[in-house]
Amino acid sequence: MKKLMMIVAAALMVVACNSTKTYVVEGQIDGFTGDVAVMNMAGDEVLTSTQTEDGTFSLQVESATPIFAALALGGEPVLPLFIDGTPIVVEGVFAQPETILATGTESNQAFADFNKKQWELMAPVMSGEAADEDVMNVFAQMQQAMDESYEANKENLWGAYIFVSNKYREMSGEEILETVAAYPKELQKVEEVKLVKEYAEKMLKTDVGQDYTNITLPNAEGEEVSLKEIVEANKVVLLDFWASWCRPCMGEMPYLLEAYATYHDKGFEIYGVSLDDNAEAWKATIEKQGMQWVNVSELAGWQTAAAQEYSVNSIPANFLIGADGKIVAKNLRGEALVEKLAELFE
Repeated sequence: MKKLMMIVAAALMVVACNSTKTYVVEGQIDGFTGDVAVMNMAGDEVLTSTQTEDGTFSLQVESATPIFAALALGGEPVLPLFIDGTPIVVEGVFAQPETILATGTESNQAFADFNKKQWELMAPVMSGEAADEDVMNVFAQMQQAMDESYEANKENLWGAYIFVSNKYREMSGEEILETVAAYPKELQKVEEVKLVKEYAEKMLKTDVGQDYTNITLPNAEGEEVSLKEIVEANKVVLLDFWASWCRPCMGEMPYLLEAYATYHDKGFEIYGVSLDDNAEAWKATIEKQGMQWVNVSELAGWQTAAAQEYSVNSIPANFLIGADGKIVAKNLRGEALVEKLAELFE
């Protein structure tokens, strides 16, 4: 029996080893001497590095899945890398950043083509030749170029990068899940893709008709207040995500004040979750605006757990909860909130 267990353990080790792939990143950066590294895309972890005297280098990256990464020269990230094939070849001139490009895989070639196009579009702006009225047109062309590149690369790592860093914000939860489901299996394993999928799954839980999710945060006095106790004590509750530094949030304030003054006595309450990280700014805004409703915050900014629980990636954001605990509307702006409350309290 002991011998059998050893055989099974050895077999599992072989499977584990075989699940990790070795990717080669090699190249020539003319005019550069020093440390060459492949870092994670965030730039806070070195995956592998080497020294070069003449700009020539060869690195190996070990990973069980495709990854977003970056080439760093002298400790400074200079070029996104899409680690999904091998070898990846980087070439360019150190003194001319726009010339440093990676090829060798479909994803890196697609990014190189896109990057070249962006530099070409930006050239008149950077040189000062573009008139002020032309600058916005340049930005529109750059966005169009990204949209076209995304459409052409939906099944590779470059397309997935556009998706997780940009496109998913424009999609519903169902659209995000459909996009991820259409990816090749290897792309579905990419950590950032998995995180966006988790975001979408939480997003579906906050759709109209779904039960609200309870959250508990401290108020300005440090007392823990749960959304549940507020919902159970009222007929309609607005879960409102905001921050003192958010101008659009301040623009919504007159409508919130109107709604509260009109319907609070009839059973309407607001549970305001601030994404501030400065207690003084938060409390001063509450007093200045006359926000007499329930105000809570863990003063953690965008790391606020409640915002993540409700898949909030921009503010203002709100969710209107009925007495039965169901979400009856979301992201009501301006007079839409008062109009919806009038409907509910008829």
